Amino acid sequence: MAAGSGAGSEITALGESLQAYTCATRQHIGKDLTDISQVTDKTTKDANCDRELKECLSKLGEDWFYSAIVTANMIFKDIKKNKGFVFYRGGELPKKIYKCFLKFKKESGISNENKWNPADIWAVRKGFIFDEEQESLRDLNRYIFDNFHDCNLIGISLKKVPSKYTVKSKIYNNGKPTTAKFTNFRPGKNMADSKDIYIEFESEKKPGEIQLRTFSSRPDPSLWQGEIKGRTAAGGKIGGGLLIKAALECGISQSKLLRPQQFVSEITKPKEETFKKFAIMFKELSGSKDKIENLILEAKMNQQRDKTWWLTKFIGVNYCYTIMKNNKSNEVTKWIYQYGSSQTKNSSIFIKYGV
Repeated sequence: MAAGSGAGSEITALGESLQAYTCATRQHIGKDLTDISQVTDKTTKDANCDRELKECLSKLGEDWFYSAIVTANMIFKDIKKNKGFVFYRGGELPKKIYKCFLKFKKESGISNENKWNPADIWAVRKGFIFDEEQESLRDLNRYIFDNFHDCNLIGISLKKVPSKYTVKSKIYNNGKPTTAKFTNFRPGKNMADSKDIYIEFESEKKPGEIQLRTFSSRPDPSLWQGEIKGRTAAGGKIGGGLLIKAALECGISQSKLLRPQQFVSEITKPKEETFKKFAIMFKELSGSKDKIENLILEAKMNQQRDKTWWLTKFIGVNYCYTIMKNNKSNEVTKWIYQYGSSQTKNSSIFIKYGV
């Protein structure tokens, strides 16, 4: 489940723990669950969580209960050998798994454990002992892959299922990755509508988008990043440094790219040529019928009004314009999609539940 900060991250931890307890109950009872009252201390012996059951039940509401029940029922439809598991949320075994990945993190090109394997809970066959003595990331991924299919070690990524929705599941990194095809840039028809820029794509015949923006009211270039949105994506944010890396790895030279920190001097005192460049890029990306002179004036007005808007809009427009002019729109979109949804060439197998 997507983690927040502060109280949000604690609710996420409780929700994931509740899911582990509910899975243990589904295993104990041996048939589909119908109500959260079935989840008790007696039915959850096979859950190993870092949050207590009573805390989960007292601090979460009916929406979380519904999600936990329908997801647990679906998990037991998917798992072939569906008896004899311990369900972990936190604890020593998941720590061992991610500690093993960290030995190879530098060579992986992956920024954090979540992009290697975003499992929120792990279903582990009783008696299974995780072998930490892996000699390479390739060996580790093969080991995770083989034990996933042998139903010994199953990483489960969760997304809360809203009431009355049907839960769906999908295995990621099981061979051929899910990919995305670029369809369009969306910088907004009117310049001042929003600071966001969108890269639209299609994946598995469903639309999605990559939102580029700073998630802050402060004009801080280091906070510029992307976020994947769409029902086919495993989801998540991707930092500005990785967006630049995507363009570089797809063949765009460093000299053609603007790194967010290079724009610092242009936030409060932009040069005249910067406004002109922005107007030209925006006009071509948006298809605006306005004259360049009018777009320059509008950009100046908006820069004076909101420095965060100016920073975010310029960097996003420049990024999209650059990949478009270098004919790399599809390659970069695919790279970002696969990284953001934990489907890099070095990511490991997991199964995701959501809508």
